[in-house]
Amino acid sequence: AVDASTSLGGVPIAVKDNFVTKGVRTTAGSKMLDSFVPPFDATVVERLKQAGAVLVGKTNLDEFSMGSFNDNPHFGRAFNPHGTGLSPGGSSGGSASAVAAGLCFAAIGSDTGGSIRLPASY
Repeated sequence: AVDASTSLGGVPIAVKDNFVTKGVRTTAGSKMLDSFVPPFDATVVERLKQAGAVLVGKTNLDEFSMGSFNDNPHFGRAFNPHGTGLSPGGSSGGSASAVAAGLCFAAIGSDTGGSIRLPASY
């Protein structure tokens, strides 16, 4: 049940797959972590849940967030829903694509090597 009295009650949010999510496989885009299921939530995930957000899924990223085009050798690449010739962004491109495609209202990303700052500049 959705608690509308919370600040994010019922808001659908996706989470980049480098943030651990209790009981949900978290790979960080790496085959090395392909079967890792964390026993706890990352602080940001915990706070989203406390605020009433509905976590709708995990998003693609460059392996360990180290890349600039979201082209993962193990799980494929994220695509920009506005055109296949357009970049989805850096390692947070899966999160950006999910929002741009209307799959969620917001998504959590990270800026390890500029994956949010760099695409925002072009």
